[in-house]
Amino acid sequence: MTSPRTPLRLLAALTLTAACGDSGGTTEVGTTEAGESAGSTGSEQPTTTETPDESTGPDGTTAGETSSTTDDTTGGAPAWPIGGCGSPEYALLDTADMGEILDFEKVVELPAAAIDTLLEEYEFDAFIPVEFGASVYKIRYRTQDRGEAVEATGFVSFPIGDAPGERPTVLWAHGTTGFTDKCAPTATSDGFGIPAVLAGLGFVTVAPDYLGMNGWGAPSGFVHPYIVPEPTALASLDSLRALYRFTEDTKVAMDASPGPNIVLFGASEGGFATLWTDRIAPYYAPEFRFVANVASVPPTDAIGLTKHGATVFGPTTGALAAAIVGGHSWHKFSEPLSDVLADDLATELPELMMNDCGAGFPDDVMTTDQVYQQSFIDAIQAEDWDALGVFGCVLKQATLRLSEIPLVSATPTLVVQGEDDDLVYTPVIRDDLPNLCEAGYVLEHFECAGLGHTDAAVRSLPFVVDWVFKRLDGEALSEPCVIHEPVDCSML
Repeated sequence: MTSPRTPLRLLAALTLTAACGDSGGTTEVGTTEAGESAGSTGSEQPTTTETPDESTGPDGTTAGETSSTTDDTTGGAPAWPIGGCGSPEYALLDTADMGEILDFEKVVELPAAAIDTLLEEYEFDAFIPVEFGASVYKIRYRTQDRGEAVEATGFVSFPIGDAPGERPTVLWAHGTTGFTDKCAPTATSDGFGIPAVLAGLGFVTVAPDYLGMNGWGAPSGFVHPYIVPEPTALASLDSLRALYRFTEDTKVAMDASPGPNIVLFGASEGGFATLWTDRIAPYYAPEFRFVANVASVPPTDAIGLTKHGATVFGPTTGALAAAIVGGHSWHKFSEPLSDVLADDLATELPELMMNDCGAGFPDDVMTTDQVYQQSFIDAIQAEDWDALGVFGCVLKQATLRLSEIPLVSATPTLVVQGEDDDLVYTPVIRDDLPNLCEAGYVLEHFECAGLGHTDAAVRSLPFVVDWVFKRLDGEALSEPCVIHEPVDCSML
């Protein structure tokens, strides 16, 4: 079921997805989700970071600090594993031209009062009054994919009014809106809402569409590599480069400019995006300094979620099927999808993903064995990697605890969950978080009692934004790596 896209649905659209959406009686492949955040970055970007708290991470770094031994990737063989799973080999391009603005277009300029009206309409009075208005542009920028230069799209937004000057910066990673160009936020009439609100709150923001989702200009020509870490992270990091280059490349004078600290903020698929952007940044874009990462209702454990979705028919079942299609397409596997997906669905699902932003399974699909081959169900339950072959490799690559990319930074990270989330199934992620802490992540966690996927992400926003400001002020995490019992999020 596709959620209606009323003008500037804003924060209420934070996580309406099917691949990462809320619970319900139908299992969908993709619907709409969006969201919001707060943070900061700068015009001068050090290669190592200061620590906003005293928690110690891997390699002796403190939270928010990047290991000084990490080499930048400037073309050729990187210091971290790329591609893999038997896909064709390639070398990364030099990053010097990544983020170049190739085209831009002004979308909207809103005074502060207009943003207040929108927030009031959607009952986000906690953020009223905003201090600034917003100037929002959509951009096309250069990034790379499998060693080839490609174009990607997104929004940038800037606070206006009252001489904003240097402001904190956010990378906003949106939730699942579909898998092709027409589903991108920049392709819709209201997709600029979140960047506009963030600018009103005082943040310079970049909000990229995902790779394979060019919302305007020339088409991308391929399906979005859904829940595939490398293309998600590289395009996100190059969108940050585009934000810093915006004024120089476009010659558009802006009163606001991005400062030196960056906050990552994402919900659902966006939480996946920020976690992997943070993981890969020290290798691909070591100039950036992340002081906080908000990952609301994030799919951290693709293996665990697939185990659940392959045995319990529900929202997770369709989400992970879409991820298998995305990984199969991006890796250019010769192995047929019918090795994993039921014969009819192996043909139908890629077509649905390319043609319908709110595609769902046919009505007669009601059991897991109508989605997956029984041999795949058996192998994923047993974690039989030999039997899973390249598809098992794709799922392992999308699972943080199994990643072969060394963790060399420990950005303070907030993980928000909903007790009743049956899409990014709460017990799987809750059980996974201690593994991430053991690996070196510095996490703060809370779980909203009685709330599902979307409601948990939306209703927690006042607390989340306050949490971000505390990180920007250098406050230490209050309870790192404590996995909390569900609480009433309205009381936070």
